Amino acid sequence: MDTRLIAKNAAALGISGVLAKAITAVVGIFVTRYLGPGPYGDYSSAYAFVGTIILFAELGLSQLMVQDCSRDPSALPGYFGNTLLVKAIVSVLCFIVMVIFMFPAGYNDTVKAMIVILGVAVCFNAMNQSVYNYYQAVQKLYLAAGFQFLTTFIIAILTLAVIIAGKGVVSITVTHLITYILISILIALALKNEIRPRIDLASVFPMIRRGLAFGIHRLFYNTFSQLSILVLSLTVSNVEVGIYSAAYKLVLMLIFLPSLATSALYPILYQLGEKDKRSHMATTEKVFKVLSGIGIPGSVLIFVLSEPIIHWLYAGKFDESIPILMVVAWFFALECISFSLGDVLTTTNHQWQRTMVQGSALVLLFVLIMVLTKLVGLMGAAYALIIVEGYIFLSYYILVRRGVYKIRIWRQLPLIIFASLIMAGIAWPVKGLNPFIAAVLAGIVYCCLLVAFDRDFRKIGKYLWNLKNIRGKK
Repeated sequence: MDTRLIAKNAAALGISGVLAKAITAVVGIFVTRYLGPGPYGDYSSAYAFVGTIILFAELGLSQLMVQDCSRDPSALPGYFGNTLLVKAIVSVLCFIVMVIFMFPAGYNDTVKAMIVILGVAVCFNAMNQSVYNYYQAVQKLYLAAGFQFLTTFIIAILTLAVIIAGKGVVSITVTHLITYILISILIALALKNEIRPRIDLASVFPMIRRGLAFGIHRLFYNTFSQLSILVLSLTVSNVEVGIYSAAYKLVLMLIFLPSLATSALYPILYQLGEKDKRSHMATTEKVFKVLSGIGIPGSVLIFVLSEPIIHWLYAGKFDESIPILMVVAWFFALECISFSLGDVLTTTNHQWQRTMVQGSALVLLFVLIMVLTKLVGLMGAAYALIIVEGYIFLSYYILVRRGVYKIRIWRQLPLIIFASLIMAGIAWPVKGLNPFIAAVLAGIVYCCLLVAFDRDFRKIGKYLWNLKNIRGKK
């Protein structure tokens, strides 16, 4: 196990991921404020429609490549070549489906134009994603992180240019198309001397069959995150879609953190899943603690500061989003505590069980959205999201306990919950000042409590402090 390489990958993913998400968040806030509820509803509808259909291009071959080639790197050229071939063919089919079904969906002309532009863009990005999985398989995630950050940076610059120029919502989608084409060219040049993909038609269908568990799960998982917006885009006005999306997408921006924490560990977890269950369980419990220490206080802060956050970020244009944010805030906590349990199933050859949970959750979410939105309006979509995310967590926990090993997670939570409540008590009386200042003050108290009373968080604190001192000396 090359710990230096793991650290390098983790650092690259952490730095680029946080910076990229920070840029995306800032630009997203500017776009939301600039467009207003109606046009922003069109924007969100187009992205949800296109983003859902392109998921069918992922048949699980990329994840299968990571699993198998982490154990046998010599198989990479064949896996990589077949993955790119299948992804290219299915991406084109997905684009055709987008264009056909956008008409019966009843979208207006603006949304239709965005769907065509974004449809081409996401096809290029789908190919790029397979390259990032290749870098994951060879444990060169720092390269994937670099390309992903560059993608975010270029989109941000072009989008801000569109806003400054006063152009419409369709022009914003053009920035994504230009960026994804440019990144595809750069990736092709980077791979030219690194690997020569090999197509083996005889092994394509066996690979698809073996990868379906990963592909269907990814389809279910990513559709789950888009489904509430997609359903609303087909059933309510664009203004209502914009109001819901303004709150939900704030939380959705944070969902990268669980995958960020585990991506660098995936190849290692696959190996431990076969050879050393005890070490696998110990690693998972530590990951669960860290993710809980991020997700629970994050949701608590968003809940407490919902009103000033919405009012401050969106200049009073989306105040109707405040109660929605108070509910969907808990999506972040539930996603964090369930993510590591789902990874146990993935990395111990129980992927189909994870897929079945995610699939049933998708059906349940659709049903609850349709029922609850009729009863309580937009809030129904928010309630449905939280109910189903709780179902996912409990399902993963039961499957891991009964079918993999007796994981111990509840003992990790008391201090985190206690510190989060103290943090909430600090944030509430000062929320009138500024939500950012209130969050920082409360966050400092929370971190101090964890470092003072928990050995694992104390080690993390010492590591970060030493890292800061080393960089300062340099």
